[in-house]
Amino acid sequence: MSAWADLEALAAEEAGLVADERFDQLPAIYDRRDALLAALPQPLPREALEPLRRALSAQRATASALAAHRDAVASELGRLNRGRAGVRGYARAYDVQR
Repeated sequence: MSAWADLEALAAEEAGLVADERFDQLPAIYDRRDALLAALPQPLPREALEPLRRALSAQRATASALAAHRDAVASELGRLNRGRAGVRGYARAYDVQR
C-alpha cells in the first residue's frame, strides 16, 4: 500500500476509535499518522489526491466528534461542580463535619 492509502485507512481507524470512545488508543494513531505524513513523497502524485482528500474529510469529522465529546465532558464537570457546591452549602447549614 502507499502512504496515502495508509493515511486514509488510518483516518478510518481513528474514527472508529472515537466512535467507540477508546480515546486512550488515540496517541498511537497520532504517532503513526506523523510517520506516514513524513513518508509522503514531494511532490505528491495525482493518485494521492483523492485518498488524501477522503482522509482529510474523515479526520475533520473525527475532530468534530472529539469536540462534541469534549463539550459533553465539560458540561458534566460543570454540573458536578455545581452539585458539589450545593452539597457544601447543605453541609454548612447542618454543621456537618468532614
